[in-house]
Formats: sequence, structure tokens, C-alpha cells
Amino acid sequence: MTSRLTGALATAGVDPGAFLAVLDAMRVPSPPPPARTRRRDISLVPLGGGTDIGGSCMLVEVGDVRILVDAGLRSRQLLSEVGPPEIAVARAGRIDAVVVTHAHNDHAGYVPALLADHPALPVICTPDTAALLPTMWADSVKVFERARRAELAAGVAAALPYGPIEAGAARRGIRTAEFGTEVEVHDGVTVELFPAGHILGAAGVVVRAGSSRVVVTGDVSDQPQATVPGLVLADSARGADLLVIESTHCRPGGSPRAFEVQNFLATVAETVAAGGRVLVPAFALGRAQEVALTLRRHLPDVPVLVDGMARQITRIYEQQSEGGDSPLRIFGGQVREVPPDRRRELMASFRRGVVITTSGMLTAGPAVQWARSILPDPAAALLLAGYQDEESPGAALLALADGEETRFLMDTETIEVKARIARFGLSAHADRKGLVSIVNSAAAAEVMLVHGLPGPQREFADHLGRLGKRVVPTRRWQS
Repeated sequence: MTSRLTGALATAGVDPGAFLAVLDAMRVPSPPPPARTRRRDISLVPLGGGTDIGGSCMLVEVGDVRILVDAGLRSRQLLSEVGPPEIAVARAGRIDAVVVTHAHNDHAGYVPALLADHPALPVICTPDTAALLPTMWADSVKVFERARRAELAAGVAAALPYGPIEAGAARRGIRTAEFGTEVEVHDGVTVELFPAGHILGAAGVVVRAGSSRVVVTGDVSDQPQATVPGLVLADSARGADLLVIESTHCRPGGSPRAFEVQNFLATVAETVAAGGRVLVPAFALGRAQEVALTLRRHLPDVPVLVDGMARQITRIYEQQSEGGDSPLRIFGGQVREVPPDRRRELMASFRRGVVITTSGMLTAGPAVQWARSILPDPAAALLLAGYQDEESPGAALLALADGEETRFLMDTETIEVKARIARFGLSAHADRKGLVSIVNSAAAAEVMLVHGLPGPQREFADHLGRLGKRVVPTRRWQS
């Protein structure tokens, strides 16, 4: 208090000390600083899909708050081993939410097993992913049941990871979130989704705790495709403490996707013009729709049949786009479905055009039946549209095509292969150039590579290091 004011108070007969006490009592306290300015420790550990592809699962922890980003399935394992390899770490404590980046089984297929133990667990995803998950989970149950019969026949005591009841319960646990909307999980910890490209509904995730942020891309494509636009990096995803980014195609080289698409179309056009059939084994979710729509737009006179689970997924793609600015029309024109009760008839009568069907690696499904019909035909072609696991029939068929052997064992039947065999890189993942662009745009303090193989990841990490990026090991990270 100034001496002039003190004198004035004294002249007026007011005790300055008492006046100050009254002011203190009336003072309105200053508001606390915004929560986002407060630093909070945040950690992340890959429980699966770190230095391999499959079983993707990231555990993010902020104090007592524990969030899973994805919970996917692994392939080529016993039923007891299909989940993320370190999922027991998550199950040892409470789980506040699981955020699903997209509906592919290697990212979302284990979620119903988690909800069997945590019935109140919210499953946060985009509305498009929510529309796809029940179909994907129902198909997983069928795959589990086939695997269980095989394991029992081999004398292995097999238990299903989950069944139709658990899949239905998981569906009821879904909580949708639009892109760009923050959702509070618990105690001020929020998640926000942003478009990741890749497939319908795919999202990257920003996990925020105070001023601390971790970004997980999930599977990502920076380039637009026929069925989905490319990545749109949210402002909240820039300058984070950690960027966790997939590295499926982080190797140098490789043809640009547009070049691969053009070669694919040229091969189809050549084969069909000569009166032949083309079989495209494709993943039911994403790749099948992309191939079908690309053919409809660029080769509108070529008959195209869509078979297997790809039919159901294609209908979901169309339904989810209704009411939007650019609704998808995949079926129509020369593109039509194969009714299951007409498959055998069409295998005999369909002699010119393209068949798109599951599974993408020729491990099961209608693709195996169509392959038996098409592979012995010298006028036909079998075109693999993407990644083939090294132990898959698709990879074995490619190896056969590179050699002089012509006999191919499919299930228990030996087939004389006379059809043309080729593979095209119609990937929905960002390539090395795209990944570098995303890392640059995100401008995170540190980068972790996941969803890839150790050798290519190490080389890519070195490359990013030379570009001035700080790449941390694919293991537990703490802010």
C-alpha cells in the first residue's frame, strides 16, 4: 500500500491493517493454469506388432490410467497364441479403454477376448470402423472354429479365444468418436482420432495427458486411393513427445503405387481381351474394394465378380458413404456379386473377366476354389494384389512361377499350373518416401517404429537419424 493511501486511511480513522484484511477476504482467487500446461508423465510399451506384423497392441499409461491402442490377432499360431504376445501385461491390471485404429484383424481381432474379462471396457473407434468390426469379429469366430477342429484332430486341447457371444458383447461396447473430437477416458487423459487413410474408417490416435502427447498412426497411407482419401494429420498430432509410426514398407526403392496400378490394369486388359479370366485373391477389407472400384472406373467394360466376405464388406463401404458428398458406388455396371449358391455354376460358365475374392494369400475361402479352376487354364491369370506371408500358398505360388516347376499342391490336390502368375504392389501402406514425409510433418520429439520387420526397421531408423530425427528403440518408452 502506498504511503499516500495509508495517510488517507489514517485521516479517515480507518485502520490500514484491518482494511487490508478485508481486501484479502474479498479477493477472487486466480484460476488455476489450464490442465494442458501441466506436465504429466506418460509411457508407452508395445505389447505386440512392434518388430513384427500382426497382433498390434500398444499400452499407454498415465499414472493409474491405462489405455490400449489396438488389440490384434497374430496368424500361424495355435489358438492359445493368437493374441498380442505380451497381452498378459495389460490383463494384469485395469484397462480404462481400448482405442481401435481400424478394423483389420491384426489390429482389432482380439478385442472381444479382452471384453470377456472386462465387460465394461469401452471400445473407441470411428463410426466407419464400428460398422465394420462386427463382420470382422464374426468371421474370426468361424476361423477359430475351423482351427479348433484341426487342433482337436491333432490331439491339441484347443479353446476358442472367443465365440459369437463374446463377439456380440464386444459390439455393445463400441463407443464411436468422430475425427477431431477429444474424448476423455479418465482423469483428464483424452484421445483424439484423425484420418489415417489406409482403409475405410482408419484413424491415427493422439493420447493427451496435460501437456504430454503421444501419437500412434496405426496403419497409414499418405496417398489417396480410389475408396478412401489419404492421411490428414491433425494439428494436435504435431510436435508431440512421441510419434509411433508403422514401418511396413520402409525399405528403399519399389515402384510407385500409381505405376503398379497401371501395370495391373494393363495385365487385366490384355488377359481379358484375349478371352481369358483373371483371379485376384484379395483381403476382404480394403484391398477387394479398392481393386473392384479401380476396375469399374478404368476398365468399365470388363465383367467383374466379387465373391466371399468381400461382398459383405463392399456393401458396408457403400452404406457408410450414403449421405456423404461422394457416395461410393462399387457394385453396378459390370461389377456384381457372386451369390454363394451360384458359385459352382459361375466357375464353370464365367470364362472372360475378373474374379475378386478372399482370401488374399490363398490360405482359405472361395479364392482356393477359384484357383483350382483357373490355374490349369493357359488363357487365365492369377494376380496377387499385395503382401504374401512367406509361409502362405500365395508366396509358394510366386516362387513356383519364378522356377521351372509347374505342379502346385493346393490343400491335398496337385494342380498343373498353366495360368500366368504375377504380383502387383497395390499396397494401402505409406512407402518409405511417404513415411519420411509423415515423420517430418508430425515433427515429434522422438519417433518409434512399429509394425515392421527388424532388419528394415534398423536401416530405416538409421536413415531417419541421418535426417536429424531421434528414433527410440521399439520397447518401453517414458516421457
